[in-house]
Amino acid sequence: MAGALLALAGATCWSFGGVLIRLTHGIDAWQIIFYRSSIVLIIMGAWVWLNNRGRLWRGVREAGINAVVAGIAIGTASLTFVVAVFYTTVAQVVFMVGIAPFCAALLGWWLLRERLTRITWASMVIALIGMFVMLGGKLRPEETVGIVLALYSAFCFSCYSVLLRWGERTDMTVAVIWNAIYLITFSAAVMLAPIPLRAAHGVDSLIIGWQNLATIVLMGAVQLSLGMILFTRGSRGLAAGELALLALIEPMLAPVWAFLAVGEVPAVSTLVGGAVIMAALVIQVVFGARRQAGAAAPGRARQRA
Repeated sequence: MAGALLALAGATCWSFGGVLIRLTHGIDAWQIIFYRSSIVLIIMGAWVWLNNRGRLWRGVREAGINAVVAGIAIGTASLTFVVAVFYTTVAQVVFMVGIAPFCAALLGWWLLRERLTRITWASMVIALIGMFVMLGGKLRPEETVGIVLALYSAFCFSCYSVLLRWGERTDMTVAVIWNAIYLITFSAAVMLAPIPLRAAHGVDSLIIGWQNLATIVLMGAVQLSLGMILFTRGSRGLAAGELALLALIEPMLAPVWAFLAVGEVPAVSTLVGGAVIMAALVIQVVFGARRQAGAAAPGRARQRA
């Protein structure tokens, strides 16, 4: 019970990402990413250091190049998520990113030779229908950009999930450190160097104001770092299906916070399509958990015998 509550609290922390971005004023995605990643680097670096009993470098070395690639993947996913929120509604971004588990299933099938069940295939078809419903509404040109970025974010999240399974024998929390280093370096280069990705550049780009800084500190410390720590702690002793089901609280709550805090009301097509995607995720998680339980039952029976 305690583990489930911790995991639920962690996923709830994640759900505040979109609304916290909305609460910033007069700054862009690059500034948010730079400061948020700096906070994450400090907190998660300390977390990995404590988990490895003061031997941070040992944990980094054991995770190896797999953690580096995973960090770049999750970093790119975070980057495109933040930028997407500047182009369309929080609900639309969150629901589109919600297809990441199905992208991960396809990548696992292709790269890791993981078998896909009929339920998984059916759930993916349902999720695809939900996407078409969302895209069937009246979209402004900038919303199309946001949707494309959200879908790319989902793809990068799925790559990260597969890399986590690839390196499951090591402490893959290290990937979050590489993620932060990658994003700090990239966003700093965009803000300070004359790169076409940003109109203005220079040291003045680092000035964001105390109110924005406080919001971003909440983003890095509570929404991301605390969320990850709580979810990781809660994951111990819980089945993968249970964890996936608890994680669904994030896309369910994110549009609610955006509505309550800034009055953002998504289109009906977004809500309907999002509900279809959520239904597909629930079907996949619930039936997947039952299948795992059924497969484990004979083994437990042999142990008792």
